[in-house]
Amino acid sequence: MATTLLEGAEFAPGIDEHPGHDQAPDRDLHPWAREMYRRGFNFNGGERNKLFLGTGSELVDVSDFSEANSPLDGRGLVAADFDDDGDVDLFVHNIQRERHHLFRNEVNPGAGGFVSLSLFSEAREPIGATVYVTPEGAGAPTAQVLSRGSGYASCQPNSLVFGLGEAKSARVSVRWPYGAVEDFGVLAGGSRARLMEGSGKAELRPRARCASLADPLPPGLKLALGARVPVLLFEGSDGGRHRLDPEAITKDGPVTIEVWASYCRPCVEKFPELIRRHGEGERIIALSVDMPSERARAERLLLGAGVSFPNFFLVMDDEGNETGFDTMIDLMRLPIPTELTLHPGGILGGVRTGRAER
Repeated sequence: MATTLLEGAEFAPGIDEHPGHDQAPDRDLHPWAREMYRRGFNFNGGERNKLFLGTGSELVDVSDFSEANSPLDGRGLVAADFDDDGDVDLFVHNIQRERHHLFRNEVNPGAGGFVSLSLFSEAREPIGATVYVTPEGAGAPTAQVLSRGSGYASCQPNSLVFGLGEAKSARVSVRWPYGAVEDFGVLAGGSRARLMEGSGKAELRPRARCASLADPLPPGLKLALGARVPVLLFEGSDGGRHRLDPEAITKDGPVTIEVWASYCRPCVEKFPELIRRHGEGERIIALSVDMPSERARAERLLLGAGVSFPNFFLVMDDEGNETGFDTMIDLMRLPIPTELTLHPGGILGGVRTGRAER
């Protein structure tokens, strides 16, 4: 790991001579350690986290395409199947202000091509055991070692997850820490099993009844799920004001508010999906956050796309009138496109950001 020296920092052997610093407590510390103590942060705090994807033949850096590309100073990492769906999620402990991250793995949501194995022994925890999994039709097994403390300042669970690819089942065997090799037979894809040393039989378990890992709410959204949406004030294409009462418009069922802008390419590319959903009966309102000078362009895009559901513009009010959005959305931080799903009673029931479904 590269180490970045701080601009203006002085490093010299012996006792720290920075003015006002008590020399006695850190007399035996390395000069760099004393400098970190004096400044209150470390030298590696500016290094971003990295994420690599294994393709079978190489590791590809996908950091820039993932939320894992964080500037926070990651310290501990736990790789485990937190939602018990057959893939490995990541929990990252960051040193700054203890702002931890839990990254949900959705590469193969709901896929059955895996086995999840937990190892146990009567005498002691079988740290160092090697598990071999040979997918059906594959020539060579894949192997993982139960290491537990396999990362800096972190501890892994005693469960190992193996991907099976297209295989429907796999043969499982374990080389226990004292050298004995034990065959646990063939397990179907999607199996979750306990492997007890000496039993010779895998004990299947059901999927844990844990809640799915929910998507975090986007920055800029001031309301939590389950909160009542305030009355909102819109402007129409004619410049007239339109009062939207979330409780009133949801009496006949949920309503989706699509927040978009004409300068947002993903927003425009999403129109065909919204038009399809509207044709299937979904009630949709488009809310443009374009400035007044850009409204004509936004209207041309709506017309060209064939949008037939209601569309309005954000009120740009300099007169101090209450529009409702200041208590609901911070437009400087809210990513677009963003869908807000209003449930009966005017309750915020769902939030979705990002591009159209493929």
